[in-house]
Amino acid sequence: MRVLLVNAFHYLKGGVERTYFDESRWLSTAGHQVAHLSTRDARNLPSPTAHLFAPAVDYGERVGAAQDPLRWTRVLWSWPAAAAMRRVIEEFKPDVAHLHAPSRYLTPSVLRPLEAAGVPVVMTLHDFKPWCTNRIFFARGAPCERCKGGRHVHALLEGCVQGSRAKSAAGMVEAYLHDALHAYRAVRLWIAPSVWARDKAIEHGVAPARLRVLGHGLEAAKSEDVAIDLPAGPYALYAGRLSVEKGVRLLPGIAARIAPVPLVVVGDGPLWSEIEAASRTTPNLRPLGYRSDPELDTLRRRAAVVVVPSLFYEHFCYAAAEAMLEARPVVAARIGAIPELVEHEVTGLLAPPGDAEALGAAIRRALEEPAATRWAVAGRTRVGAMGDPKRHLDGLVTIYREAIGS
Repeated sequence: MRVLLVNAFHYLKGGVERTYFDESRWLSTAGHQVAHLSTRDARNLPSPTAHLFAPAVDYGERVGAAQDPLRWTRVLWSWPAAAAMRRVIEEFKPDVAHLHAPSRYLTPSVLRPLEAAGVPVVMTLHDFKPWCTNRIFFARGAPCERCKGGRHVHALLEGCVQGSRAKSAAGMVEAYLHDALHAYRAVRLWIAPSVWARDKAIEHGVAPARLRVLGHGLEAAKSEDVAIDLPAGPYALYAGRLSVEKGVRLLPGIAARIAPVPLVVVGDGPLWSEIEAASRTTPNLRPLGYRSDPELDTLRRRAAVVVVPSLFYEHFCYAAAEAMLEARPVVAARIGAIPELVEHEVTGLLAPPGDAEALGAAIRRALEEPAATRWAVAGRTRVGAMGDPKRHLDGLVTIYREAIGS
């Protein structure tokens, strides 16, 4: 089978790219021909169709709305990305196209050439960009679905796109335009990485017959432990993006409640300076910043507890799944799809989202109760079975064939 994988980024940026590259590798190993469409970037990994990628563009948090205003017209509908897709179709002739997160960098403009060429399309719901202009149903520090039913004016009213009214205005126009164009009509089947994500998509108007649940595949880390300065004795670990929706502002309060046990924080993001400042008055809060994958693997394997304090709807939650696969006790917020992985007192502990005291108390339990070992083993069994790469690949190919057949 000739499979075209489509994603805004072609380097390891986050969980989306983890799925995109894992699936690319597993498909190739199984004998399928795989090509990609993404945007050009010096950090990109190799691809047989890299020379056909769409032009580079930056819509990141550090780019002001007034910088190169013409850039924002490409948010609405990227003609360069559509042209790149036409070139890829002509050269690669895919049997099926699998979209991950085209985002603002490619836009759903890439779907029109696929539709015109009769290429079947499936799309993984890594986020809710088809219905939410900031992708994650989150505004003002809490879950938000005010735009439900096409009321995208709330994006402007809430200023929910990177905290910018100007960017939110562009996002609002983008959302209304995509609705008017039925931008995602070419998607034959949607892949939901959790039952929760499937049910939420149905709430927002996707026909149940077009949804398939397929959790992300996972492989245990293959790297050996590397030399790294570890705390003496047990420690709790947070590993992820340092941003509001991830519950990062709760970390100083959590650290205070588990003192003197260290809370090690690995990652980078817009709240790095806040966490670094908080560590000066909370001695057991240990921000390490970005760490390489082998370093992170070592820190995770050695952690006594892994904490996932998310405030937004996680669609799957790699942070929990990766820790569980290493048989680490996990304490997490009860939100989104997390309870499908972390079942309270069965495969880990859950606490109400936003409650630093409850999360801290749960970490204390995981540190002190012998049952934590049983929860960790049960968690590894659950994630190992659910995320088995062969099982995932079989499910993926079945979905592709169904889309082709339809």
